[in-house]
Amino acid sequence: MAVLVLAALISDIRHYKIKNRLTFSFMLIGLATNLILEGISGLIKSLLGIAVPFLLLFVLYALRMLGAGDIKLFSAIGAVLGFKAALWIMAYSFLAGGVIALIIVIVNRNGKERLFNIFNYLKNVFLTFNIQPYTNFEDKGSKAVFRMAYAISCGVIIFFVEVMLGMK
Repeated sequence: MAVLVLAALISDIRHYKIKNRLTFSFMLIGLATNLILEGISGLIKSLLGIAVPFLLLFVLYALRMLGAGDIKLFSAIGAVLGFKAALWIMAYSFLAGGVIALIIVIVNRNGKERLFNIFNYLKNVFLTFNIQPYTNFEDKGSKAVFRMAYAISCGVIIFFVEVMLGMK
């Protein structure tokens, strides 16, 4: 898992994308490993680990609030660890993302602007029933975008700390 998350983080930092070659390779590794170790139940666990993050996060992708690579990374994590672990890691990642976003807002001193932007975005969506992308991930200079791979890395670390402490 450390190899997957570190490689995804490096890819996201360097290329602003998490490569399909990486995520799909780990999905296959997760499927094969769980099938070999646990049989059909392991395969089902891996398949659910791939499907659940995709299904839960697709709306955030459609709104351009989360990149496709981030969702595929969660699915790769789910393929290896199963959907329950993926759900915990997703929860921890979004909490870490909130902390990171708060730090960015404090550093940039643009909290009012960010709240105004999200309010106007949501108002526009509800009044027009027209979903537009929230942000442009290609805008590398945007102060509204941060690499979710940082938060996902934090989520994985928190999950494994809990496992090592016997809390999971």
